[in-house]
Amino acid sequence: MKAGIRRARGPAQRSRHDSPIIAIKPANNVCLELEDYSQVTKSAVSLFNCKDSPDPAGQAARLTEQFITQNIPVFQLLEVTIHRDYDGRDLLLHIQSSSVIGAVPLFSPLTAKPDYGLVIQPRFPWAGIGPMLAEMGWLIVPTPLRLPLLKRSARNVPLWVLSFTVLARLKLLLDRLDRRFELTKETLPAPKGSINWTQYATHQLPRGSFLSVPCTFPDLRDDQHLKGVIRFTIEKQLRSLESQREQGAFIHRLISLAEGLLRKG
Repeated sequence: MKAGIRRARGPAQRSRHDSPIIAIKPANNVCLELEDYSQVTKSAVSLFNCKDSPDPAGQAARLTEQFITQNIPVFQLLEVTIHRDYDGRDLLLHIQSSSVIGAVPLFSPLTAKPDYGLVIQPRFPWAGIGPMLAEMGWLIVPTPLRLPLLKRSARNVPLWVLSFTVLARLKLLLDRLDRRFELTKETLPAPKGSINWTQYATHQLPRGSFLSVPCTFPDLRDDQHLKGVIRFTIEKQLRSLESQREQGAFIHRLISLAEGLLRKG
């Protein structure tokens, strides 16, 4: 006789469509894209994947409120405004950009992680922005933000934009580089500072080098380690710019800027 297990009867399981609360699956790789000084309209129901909800518009409205609250600091950085509009069936988000361009991550109201993204692209192509910035004297410098990495982006920003950002910051660093006193050990023809008499007596005198005095003294110098790192970075950006000469004449100006920084450093 085989042993068996009887399962106690319980209440009938509720189907997914009868449940008042339905779990929402986060949409993958959601990235909002628009140009500067433009507006784009997005469906909140589609954006937050609420189509299967018993009340799609209501749930989308709650998620939209949380979405905007979570990302207010990021929207302020890019000077982006969002207006909500309900047409009777769907909640529409009107996203308005201004003069700031860039790419930033956005926190999802479903996961509280930077799963969304916002990319504001320039109206003019990069091939036109480069000469324009060159004529303006490179007054506008792109600024890297202290934000998480954007999971999805077009990755169509030219390399010279990064080089320009790096070179501009290195120029400011070199302009503000302070000199400092460092203890220096050198062999001099005359005593200076502290003299290493033991080394002088055991190494210099036996060889007849009476005018070679090992000295230790404070000397006002630049931070050689920092300047070495700066030089390495400039040379790396210079090699990158050399491979982009076909982008336009403004690349030659960036190369001249990099070469000038090398001479200054």
